[in-house]
Amino acid sequence: MTRFLNMGGRKMNMRRLSKFLFLYLLFLVFWLLPAQSGMAASKYPGNVKNLTLKKQSDTSVKLTWTKASNATGYRVYIINSTTGKKKSVGTTRGTSCVVNKMEVGREYVFQVYAYRRSGKKVYWSKKGSPMARIKTTLSKPGTIKNFRLVCYGNNSVFLAWNEAKNTDYYIVYQYNWDTRTYEKIGSTKENNYQVKKLKEGEKYYFKVQGYHTASGQEKYGKLSDKVGARAKKVDVSAVHGRYWSATVKKNIKATNTTTGKKVTLKKGTKLTTTKKSNDSVTAILKNGKKVELKGSNLSYGNLSVTKSNYTKAQQEAFVNGKGYSSQTDYLIWVNQYTCTTCIFKGSKGAWKLVRSMICVVGKDGHSPVGIFKLHHRVTGYGRPKIFYTWSDKYMEGNSFHSRVDSTTRGAASGGCVRLGDSDLYYLANNCPMGTTVVSY
Repeated sequence: MTRFLNMGGRKMNMRRLSKFLFLYLLFLVFWLLPAQSGMAASKYPGNVKNLTLKKQSDTSVKLTWTKASNATGYRVYIINSTTGKKKSVGTTRGTSCVVNKMEVGREYVFQVYAYRRSGKKVYWSKKGSPMARIKTTLSKPGTIKNFRLVCYGNNSVFLAWNEAKNTDYYIVYQYNWDTRTYEKIGSTKENNYQVKKLKEGEKYYFKVQGYHTASGQEKYGKLSDKVGARAKKVDVSAVHGRYWSATVKKNIKATNTTTGKKVTLKKGTKLTTTKKSNDSVTAILKNGKKVELKGSNLSYGNLSVTKSNYTKAQQEAFVNGKGYSSQTDYLIWVNQYTCTTCIFKGSKGAWKLVRSMICVVGKDGHSPVGIFKLHHRVTGYGRPKIFYTWSDKYMEGNSFHSRVDSTTRGAASGGCVRLGDSDLYYLANNCPMGTTVVSY
């Protein structure tokens, strides 16, 4: 009886085990098959959706789309709307890109495919994104704003205006009193222009217009408001850099630069030269006449300086005519002949003098000549000390700093530019590092 029951229990257990194994195998079948099919499906990335286009410029467009599942990158195509052929313009791992060098006035059709890279194999999305279209157009130049007269030159005027959008260059017009129309007198890529050869005392009117071109197409902007000016005589030729005091070492012959005749200069004659050299130099005699002679016949002294200053009109016309630029809104001009430091505000071709300051420059020409930038600021003599030249090798340079003695104007420093306290603080508080410094 007992053995029979045990045998029966075993049969019951075997049945239960068989049923369990059957259910387990059935579970594996239903669980593994979808997983395997999913693994196979995951080889391929999802399709790209929500492709949008936005104009970046006349010849470029930005494409954006949503991230596709399992994608490691995307390829962008231009579709030929007539033949349907695809032309690849590149790949990217991001969900946006910019297409450049497009033709103006043409319709473009774009499509994006996703891809997944696995080892050496590349799997592509089953479909491309929905196609998106855009037509490139030529933008109209922006409106000219703040057209103004900056300053006067010698029978010339300096005009300036704010930069306009979508503008390749600007066309300048002058009013013709005879034809009663505005006629083109020139063009420039800058936002400033100098009109020359005007007649002193006559009234002139000017306008400016933006111009834009691409892919053989062109557009003109709206003409600006007019600006009027009466021509003036401003002697910019009188503005010059440093001169040198010199003495003739022996009796010599020199050549008059005007007549070409020979003149005799006696030993001990005092004169002023436009440069310090042993080669040929131009010298100015006490009577104002200019002569050419060998610099080796001269004994040079200190810089020849003056306490007279140039007029505001001369200074503005000079720096604007030279085309000086600065990465800040300020420009500093050190004139070693008049011993003045001038601060201008504005931009290239449109500088306005805001402060003129007497100063002490380097004796014997120790202040460098050239174009520099404000480099860094420290404290010296209890006040700001602002370097405009600097040597990392020698850890020194030339700077603007306060006066160290009673000398207020002249060529007496070791090379730095000395300023009065109020002038030094004005420079320190208004001119940022990087401001252009012209030492002339």
